[in-house]
Amino acid sequence: MAQPVTSSRPARSTRPTLLLVGHGSRDPRSAQALRDLRERVAARAGGRVELAFLELSEPLLEDVLAGLRGEVRIVPLLLGTAFHATDDLPGRVQEALAGRRDVSVGIGNALGPHPLLDAAVAARARDLVAQGHEGVVLLGTGSSHESANREVHAVAERIQRALGVPVRAAFVTRGASLETVVESVRSRGASRLAVVPWFLAPGRLLDAGARRASAAGVDALAPPLADDDRLVDVVLSRAAVSLTLAA
Repeated sequence: MAQPVTSSRPARSTRPTLLLVGHGSRDPRSAQALRDLRERVAARAGGRVELAFLELSEPLLEDVLAGLRGEVRIVPLLLGTAFHATDDLPGRVQEALAGRRDVSVGIGNALGPHPLLDAAVAARARDLVAQGHEGVVLLGTGSSHESANREVHAVAERIQRALGVPVRAAFVTRGASLETVVESVRSRGASRLAVVPWFLAPGRLLDAGARRASAAGVDALAPPLADDDRLVDVVLSRAAVSLTLAA
């Protein structure tokens, strides 16, 4: 559910500001991919659409919030409901609004799970299967929140049912390792495997996963998800849910 956060009832504007919040990365390609997504969202949404980051990239969340007034709807550009979505972002918004009487903020859910995200993953996987790959590894970052890892496993299971080929989830950091999952899928008779990233944008972690996949003999890697236009619809649907703001 959307998480309402408010400091007071502000003066109402005709159109709320939409604030997209990404994690941030030391890799400039990551921020650029989210800037491109922001531009596509703005073209569809109309009104003011801003982008901020939790860390490592600029502008930071608190700096952007300091310049906003009126109604603000935040959409986390986070694929799963791990720490940054459930604790970090809401807590920092609440702290940034302390003492403010001119802004009201509603926080939408993380992007996943969502049928359109499934469709974006399935489209990438289907293209790879059409090229002769017999199995797919859905590669996520990995989280200390096991519930977030289970979400990725659930996506893999749904894509497997849709495509009819083995699809398994693996992780770069915590959770089932890529090497173990590749071996498991091959043991089921799939010799040519491909990787579909459960990542929004390129970055160092995805690069590390790609190197490990190559070392394991996986010969194809799909692009991350942010450039798929279905993501615009996912963002707008999350913004709509955050319409329920505290008065």
